[in-house]
Amino acid sequence: MKYTMNHRKKILLCFALFGSLSMGFAQNMVDSEKERPVIESRDKEFSKYLLEGDSVALANMYTKDAQFGTLKGAEIPPALGKWIRNAIKNDSRNVTFKMVTLTADGELLIETGMGETRSNAGQLKSTFRYLVVWKKEDGVWKLYRDIGL
Repeated sequence: MKYTMNHRKKILLCFALFGSLSMGFAQNMVDSEKERPVIESRDKEFSKYLLEGDSVALANMYTKDAQFGTLKGAEIPPALGKWIRNAIKNDSRNVTFKMVTLTADGELLIETGMGETRSNAGQLKSTFRYLVVWKKEDGVWKLYRDIGL
């Protein structure tokens, strides 16, 4: 097949356009290692709010379109309040999270980890595994999907 000069220009233009689009997408990519300390800090905030019994602060850690297990959006705050009341009743409000992995997927961060709950006296009450998808909302990393494993 014989390529004309006009055809070659179109091919080069396509490559240039693809390259600029790729660079634009790359700029929106999140660097998980750079964000690791931020997410670890957010995990600690979550633990602090649970220990303090602050369901409003916990609810504010979730995006507007969040999912907490099978619950969505407006269903989350009352569930967090119930969770806090149960944790107080069962003496299991001391929760720690240990991040195992943090990976980026476009503009999202995906965290897997292990956690444990302890009594006020330090007695181990339970252990668990989790998967959280973090999404920036108003410039702050918030819980977008929160799933116990």
